[in-house]
Amino acid sequence: MPNTHIYDTLIVGAGFSGLGAAIKLVEAGVDDIVILERSDRVGGTWRDTSYPGASCDIPSLLYSYSFVKNPTWSRTYSPAGEICEHIEDMADRFDIRRHIQFGQEVTGLSFDEDAGV
Repeated sequence: MPNTHIYDTLIVGAGFSGLGAAIKLVEAGVDDIVILERSDRVGGTWRDTSYPGASCDIPSLLYSYSFVKNPTWSRTYSPAGEICEHIEDMADRFDIRRHIQFGQEVTGLSFDEDAGV
């Protein structure tokens, strides 16, 4: 049976930005959230970046949430796998997985002028 619940907030993608948005919304008291993720796990670009030598192109300390710094990066420009592990950790640490529906690809959205949504 399809999910017919109408959520207050929809986030497309469980990558770095989607998880960060969800974390801050939950902290602000907004808990009726769904994150639609096409893959079977979090990570976004970093999950999908698997070529040899893939790494962050900015210092990793800057590639952290402002509210949770990661002081244990292995290198200044961390490898993709380590960044993906950090994203996985954030999803667990902030209990965001309960909001994620995996295997859900968003192919289109439309604006309802009358409803303002």
